[in-house]
Amino acid sequence: MILEVKKLPQYKDIKNLETISKKDGSGIRNEDLIGTWKFNSVWKKGSEKIDNISSSILQVLSAKLEIKKNHSQNNNIEFRIKNSISFGILSIIFCGQASIKGKRPLLVFFFEDLIINFGNFTLVNKPLKKPEQKQMPFFSLIAISKENNWMCARGRGGGLAIWIKS
Repeated sequence: MILEVKKLPQYKDIKNLETISKKDGSGIRNEDLIGTWKFNSVWKKGSEKIDNISSSILQVLSAKLEIKKNHSQNNNIEFRIKNSISFGILSIIFCGQASIKGKRPLLVFFFEDLIINFGNFTLVNKPLKKPEQKQMPFFSLIAISKENNWMCARGRGGGLAIWIKS
């Protein structure tokens, strides 16, 4: 069996893409985001080196971001979003809503529910309070490679992350 190794951008590549994105926009469209994105790696704010500890932990915990088209009547909300980690049969899932804003664009989101499952048994299903508009988390979308199935973005806190579409 031959495994295909995906070509992922290095820090310098991401910074170049980010400069272009800030100036001209990323060209990312709504349909480009739809799918399940497995976490790959993260750089802390201000660092040019991958944060190996955080990246390894999030990979071991199978961190993923799921983005689906919103089919409700609310025209302002374009996506349903899930952010989750799993360890064996234990999973922690944040579910909510997201929308794209601006040319770059920003993927602005908030989580409505926290769900903790142990196998098929739900231990916790707690509603979460929607943050004020100015406090909303977001990903500043930098680039997506359809050929190599990766997406990179900068979070509200300044860190960079890469996800691989599964």
